[in-house]
Amino acid sequence: MDCIKCDNKNCPKSGFVHGRQRYVCKKCGYHFTVSLKSSAFRVDVKQEALHLYLEGMGLRAIGRHLQVSHVSVYRWIRAFGQQTPALESPSAIDVVEMDELHTYIGHKKYCWVWIAVDRYGHRFIDFVLGTRGYSTGKLLWESVQEKTIRWVMSDHWKVYPQMIPSHQLRQSKKETYTVEGYNTRLRHGLARLKRNTLCYSKSWLMLHYSILLLMHKLNYT
Repeated sequence: MDCIKCDNKNCPKSGFVHGRQRYVCKKCGYHFTVSLKSSAFRVDVKQEALHLYLEGMGLRAIGRHLQVSHVSVYRWIRAFGQQTPALESPSAIDVVEMDELHTYIGHKKYCWVWIAVDRYGHRFIDFVLGTRGYSTGKLLWESVQEKTIRWVMSDHWKVYPQMIPSHQLRQSKKETYTVEGYNTRLRHGLARLKRNTLCYSKSWLMLHYSILLLMHKLNYT
């Protein structure tokens, strides 16, 4: 082992510090340690895992494909989610469509994903997780109404008239074709949102990160 200070080759071992081998230089007396061998996966492997995840593969399937632990895949996806900013959209939107998407959380408890999309901008605006009641829907509307909106289209769920002004709201299944299509894209892109599957979310936070990442992908952002 060469001294990192004077390049002297006479550097015998001199104990351990925090699990790492320490050496001492016989020439200059400098003590130093060497870094542990890195077992980290390359960035391109993590990016491939994210790509497969957003193409509808489950964590365990990705782990088998990449020959890594599904726990590592989980941590990579979570890290990507933590680094991902909130969705952005124009300050003025002509038509917003809103709908609710059903899924499971924890021990197969019901969870609803409220979604708002820009009909003509062809993008997701925002989403919230919770129940199908007023309190959750109101959170989404509070986020959306910060923008200048002409019309809001929804189905006939009773909560919408309670939170959206009547002069802006139009309730008709014929007017929610865009958001219904986007619901299908979400179910296709995330294994945890597919119907009749063994994959479902154990964590609210992981579900949030997963949907946020997929929405950014579908928004091309």
